[in-house]
Amino acid sequence: MSVLTEELENVNEDLLEEQYIAGETFDYTVEHSDAYYEQYIESFVPNQKKRLFYRFVKRSFDIVVSLLMLIVLCPIMLIIAIAIRCDSKGNPIFKQKRMGKNGKPFYCYKFRSMRTDAPRDCATSRLQNPEQYQTRIGRFLRKTSLDELPQLWCVFIGTMSIIGYRPLVLTEEKCHEMRRRLNVFSVRPGISGYAQVLGRDDVYYKNKAILDAEYVKKASVWLDLKLMFQTVMVVLKCKGNQYDKGSKK
Repeated sequence: MSVLTEELENVNEDLLEEQYIAGETFDYTVEHSDAYYEQYIESFVPNQKKRLFYRFVKRSFDIVVSLLMLIVLCPIMLIIAIAIRCDSKGNPIFKQKRMGKNGKPFYCYKFRSMRTDAPRDCATSRLQNPEQYQTRIGRFLRKTSLDELPQLWCVFIGTMSIIGYRPLVLTEEKCHEMRRRLNVFSVRPGISGYAQVLGRDDVYYKNKAILDAEYVKKASVWLDLKLMFQTVMVVLKCKGNQYDKGSKK
């Protein structure tokens, strides 16, 4: 009998059942054992329903809301772009390949918050001293999450959704593999989601994958609206947004 099998047999099934629920009972800030995550993956049953009505409403909502927000926020986005250009050299818009629906890469757009000499296509969490690359205006943009506004264009063209899972850089292979096994890539990535309202940078990457899987399984119009409201509250409180591990630039 393998060591992993022995560990799995010793896992408390009641505790697992309780912690598999994405919410207050799941300690998403703690790195659990490898046996715990393997047990979760092996026992996870994705939602196989097509949910055509929900998908239609979600996509329609994304198009309408993203278009309206792009129009309304256009003056603010222009001011931000000018401020970035005055603060440091380089294009105000930063684009980076992220992993999206069906495991296909796409370009994700953000307002540039770092200098142009910062390492590209690298998870911020892997940089020894990421603060040294951050611009003055970039620090403010990250704190207020205004650097995410260009992603409204991604929502409008259909590579992202308002609510989903945060797309990561292509080098985050371990998280991508876990998401793949949990059927997370069956939907579009989002500007915000479970992990963003429950801790953002405080969430261990394997816990993020679990939260992502729970969202995909339980997604509904009501849940999306709830997460949108919670996202606004988190942004206003500037909670957990020091870095979006594996994605911010």
